[in-house]
Amino acid sequence: MKRRFLFLLLTAFVASAMLFSFSSCSKGGDDEDDIDEQVKICFETINAFRTSNTWQWDEGNTTQVPVTGRAALVLDKDLCRVASIRARELVQNFDHTRPNGSSCFTAFSEAGVSLSPAGECIAAGYSTGVSVANGWREEDKNYAGQGHRRILLAANASKVGIAYAYKDNDMYGYYWALVTAQ
Repeated sequence: MKRRFLFLLLTAFVASAMLFSFSSCSKGGDDEDDIDEQVKICFETINAFRTSNTWQWDEGNTTQVPVTGRAALVLDKDLCRVASIRARELVQNFDHTRPNGSSCFTAFSEAGVSLSPAGECIAAGYSTGVSVANGWREEDKNYAGQGHRRILLAANASKVGIAYAYKDNDMYGYYWALVTAQ
């Protein structure tokens, strides 16, 4: 009887592990070849957008304010740990508030990262790095709806962490988290 129970418990654990997976900046190594492909594509797409001549709405939604000359972001492993925590949490609770009710920014201290001016972008349902990066551009939104765009274009941002989680048989499947810091 004990063997059967242990077998069922192990089977349930393996099945649940197959239903939920996540990926962050690195697959375990320290070089660029170890960066998850979709994370790398997302990162490159964001930097192409950030370093281009683009715009964002003013607060009155009357003028597209030019945004030019932004420096490329650096993909930071510490921030990727923060993004990984958040991506896994988004599967449980898709919100900027963490499942325990605290602010999303408490994940920084949990990951041992000093909080500096920071931002968080979240998304669900995008299956590729380029599609989520383009979704965060929010080109069809007004000022109030361009929070992610302003985070991506923030002048004081210099580093970024990106991660996603995947849950099988879920309405959205993919859950993405991006965090920035100075």
